[in-house]
Amino acid sequence: MSSIFNYAIGLSMLLCAPVLAAPTEVEPFDKSTWPTLINDKRQPAIIVFSSVSCTHCPGAIERLATRRAASQSATRLYVVLMDSEHDSAALSSPHHRLADRLFAFRGRSQPLQYLVNPDWRGMTPYIAYIDGKSAVRFVLGEPDDRTLVVWLQGKK
Repeated sequence: MSSIFNYAIGLSMLLCAPVLAAPTEVEPFDKSTWPTLINDKRQPAIIVFSSVSCTHCPGAIERLATRRAASQSATRLYVVLMDSEHDSAALSSPHHRLADRLFAFRGRSQPLQYLVNPDWRGMTPYIAYIDGKSAVRFVLGEPDDRTLVVWLQGKK
């Protein structure tokens, strides 16, 4: 019951959140972006790699944003679109507007995927947690509740 209550609280916080927090541009995700994100020591980040064909990605992004709002976590939420040809519509998608930053692959997809994680085969949602100390953990699909709570508290 408490998880339903937390979800409801988080959802209400999302609905009341200012629209100004939504990304205003689709930033390029190229070979220099991933190392920059990993080495950003300011605060942790959760990065959702998504694609247009991913039916679970919008729900995963919404769930992560809701849980983040409910926990009042400082963890940033980024979304990376693997289908860069869909940039223009991405900014108006409700689930993309929940992200702090929105990126799109620039260049061939497979080398960028390999750069992120050589074991990743391009399936989505692929979620990376960067702890703010250069450590990265990956999950294919959504993280379980226990893992998500730990991530949002800024712990490994």
